[in-house]
Amino acid sequence: MDDDKRFKLKIDPDQIEESFREAGERIKRMAGDHRYSKVRLSWRGKALGPDIPLGLFIAGQAASVWAAGPLRLLLVNLGVGSIIDVELVNAADVEVARGRDAFMEGEVEEAEAAYREALRMRPGDFSARYNLAVLLRVRGEKADAKALLDAALEEPPEGHPELEKARALHEKLGGGG
Repeated sequence: MDDDKRFKLKIDPDQIEESFREAGERIKRMAGDHRYSKVRLSWRGKALGPDIPLGLFIAGQAASVWAAGPLRLLLVNLGVGSIIDVELVNAADVEVARGRDAFMEGEVEEAEAAYREALRMRPGDFSARYNLAVLLRVRGEKADAKALLDAALEEPPEGHPELEKARALHEKLGGGG
C-alpha cells in the first residue's frame, strides 16, 4: 500500500470521535503535500460510493451540521469496529487514466492532451511521461519520446509498474541502460 496516498482507518467503537478527528487531520496533512482532488473510501476492496471531492470531504468531517460527515454516515451502514480504506486520488492520476483510455480508443489528440495536462499538474509524473513517450513513438516522434524517457529515467521510481517497459522503450530509442 502506498503510504503517501492511502491508509486504513480503524473505527474504534469506544473512540469514534477520536478516530474521525485523526483521519481528518491525516487527510489534511497528506493533501497539503500533494495535488489530490478526491477521496476514495473502500471497504473489503470495494468502493463505498463515488470518489468524494477533497474539499467537501474535509469540510464534511469538520462541520457538525453536515449530516455528521461522510465517515459517520458510513459507520451507520458498516457497523462499529470496521476498517475503511482511505485513498487520496491525485488529479494527475485521473488525467493519466483518461489519456490511457483515449489512446486505447484511438483518440490520440485527446490522449496527448490528457498526458500533457497530467504533466502540467505534476511535472515529474512518471506514468504521464512514459505514456506520452509511447504515444509520440507511435506517431514517429522518436526524438521527443526519447527526451521524455531520458527525463523520466533520471530518477526512476523503483517498483513502478511501468518502469521496466519504460527502460525497454528507452533502449529501443537508443538510450543507455
